[in-house]
Amino acid sequence: MQFSLFGAEAADPLIADLDGLLLAGGDWVRTEGHGRARLSVLVADEWRARALREELAERHLGSDTADAPNGLIAVRTELSPSLVEQASRWTRGASLRLPADLALSASGLRLWAIASGKRDDLGYLLTVPELHGELHRAAGAQLARLNLTAVDIGLRGGPGWRITSAKRLRRLAELIGEPPAGGEQDWPAT
Repeated sequence: MQFSLFGAEAADPLIADLDGLLLAGGDWVRTEGHGRARLSVLVADEWRARALREELAERHLGSDTADAPNGLIAVRTELSPSLVEQASRWTRGASLRLPADLALSASGLRLWAIASGKRDDLGYLLTVPELHGELHRAAGAQLARLNLTAVDIGLRGGPGWRITSAKRLRRLAELIGEPPAGGEQDWPAT
């Protein structure tokens, strides 16, 4: 794989990269009066949980895991004051809302791929938590902004987006970098 000057491996890890976990179905918890927030996301595999915890540690965030329904694993950041601003961008009261300044980075895309991306016979799937809602449309728009125009797959393997052409798959692999340990089978083929 050719190293990209614009890919996740070239960028400093930032709290803003957590936007990718929200596209993958993450959710915020904020503690009123304590000025702290926590992000959690459900993942299907141990390698995903392990890789996300490593990515969170690179952003100076402690994390843990917990068993979740249907055999899923909850990856949760610590309650932290450093997450309040990011959580405020994504929430209004107890509801998740799309931030007006959403601009997914290559590192955010990497987090999304770790949380819910998978290779299939037709390309690469990035799932989202809802079908045809505001978040779903925004996820597709963010992929297009990164020159990864994708096909809306509806409920056929999703809801989510499928990246299909060889050129776009190479671009995706370049942007998100090398697969985490154990995730090779779910990473885009190069």
